Amino acid sequence: MSTLTAATLWPLRGMFARVYAGVFAASLLAFLLMTVSASTRLTSAEPPDTHLAAQSRESAAEVERLTEGLRWLMAEQLRAHPEQERAALLREWQPHFRYPLTLRTRDEVLALPLPALTREQLGTGQAAAWYRAQGALGDTVEVFQPLSDSRQVLVQTLHIGPAPDKVVLFLMPEIATLLLVLGVAVLALTVPLYRHIQRLAATAADLGAGNLRARAEPRLPEPLGHLARAFNTMAERIQRMTEEQQASLQAISHELRTPIARLRFAIELARDTSEPAALPTRLGAMDRDIDELDALVAELLTFTRLHSEAPPLEREGIDLTDLVHDVVTSLAPLTPHLRILPAPLGPMSCEGSPRYLRRALSNLVRNAQRYAREEIRVEWALQDGQCLLHVDDDGPGIPLPERERVFLPFTRLDDSRQRRTGGHGLGLAIVHRVMRAHQGRAQASVAPMGGARLTLSWPRLEVTRADNR
Repeated sequence: MSTLTAATLWPLRGMFARVYAGVFAASLLAFLLMTVSASTRLTSAEPPDTHLAAQSRESAAEVERLTEGLRWLMAEQLRAHPEQERAALLREWQPHFRYPLTLRTRDEVLALPLPALTREQLGTGQAAAWYRAQGALGDTVEVFQPLSDSRQVLVQTLHIGPAPDKVVLFLMPEIATLLLVLGVAVLALTVPLYRHIQRLAATAADLGAGNLRARAEPRLPEPLGHLARAFNTMAERIQRMTEEQQASLQAISHELRTPIARLRFAIELARDTSEPAALPTRLGAMDRDIDELDALVAELLTFTRLHSEAPPLEREGIDLTDLVHDVVTSLAPLTPHLRILPAPLGPMSCEGSPRYLRRALSNLVRNAQRYAREEIRVEWALQDGQCLLHVDDDGPGIPLPERERVFLPFTRLDDSRQRRTGGHGLGLAIVHRVMRAHQGRAQASVAPMGGARLTLSWPRLEVTRADNR
């Protein structure tokens, strides 16, 4: 681990403070809730349990006996003064007592939710005590001393147990130890977390600066590990898309260079020709070069529209048999020396984009027309919920190591630049993207005739899920 520098300490301090404050606030809230809950359970005007009620009565009676002499003295002093002066006399006494002294009327006292025994004693003019549990910090006992010459009652409110401020002072060393341990624990959790986040941020900055191979360490504590893996997936996707884009741009420039050079050469020849009879031939060659450029641009547009972030295709029901026969009928005249044989099958329905499936099948048939010697076969089937299309030829086939690469853009196995066999290298790449848009795949294998078999497979019914392209 790298040591913490002054530059990294400041944001760590803020992060530590926020985490520590949050943990402390949560601990304090939990303590308060536990205190309130305990107080609620312990506080009751009349405990339902017989044993607890008996203990409360014994405690009240014990307090009453302990304060009997003092109460007698106070009652004698109060009776020696008129009723209107007794409140002032209690105020003079109050500074010498550590608990409240009050005078109430007997009706006010009897209006309290007193236990039955306490109420009975007060009703007969006897002294009584009311014991009340106040929770975790102690209990309260109110001692009632009726004054025999009036309806006044002297009330002493005693707190049994430690005072809250005393409890806090007593527990201060433990509280300080708890806060210290809590701080150390939060710091021990925060420092590694901060360093992991620093590394992720540095990796993201490295990627943003152009290093497309920058990757985060995936073996991090969760949830940072999940974040790192998601970042790596994004980085790999960006790298792949960037590399594909660069390769495509290089290939496009190379593809455009040849017809443009031929076109420029033809223009120069036409400008300098002294034979008017040769001009139509040269203009025809120029026209063919323009057609080649136009075809390349059209294929590039189709290839671009089918990128992985494109919206989902509009799918509808189609008949595979009709689709195959339409494509074969339109392409067979281009190669009259070849036999193109569709399988003798009846109607077969599935779902897909008619436009793009037609384009994919056309590209496969035209690819077979380039390499077949005598015969091309087209077969289709439904198998395990998948639509299958096979285009077989009796040509040289595709070597095993090249069967994945043929679906990459601008790939030619023969490295030819001839118009008849070379093509632009986008046909099978478009097929691959069409299948990916249908949540399917395109594969190359060996045909029964010995040549190449190119197979399209996609779900017969649209899969209900996020776009998988």
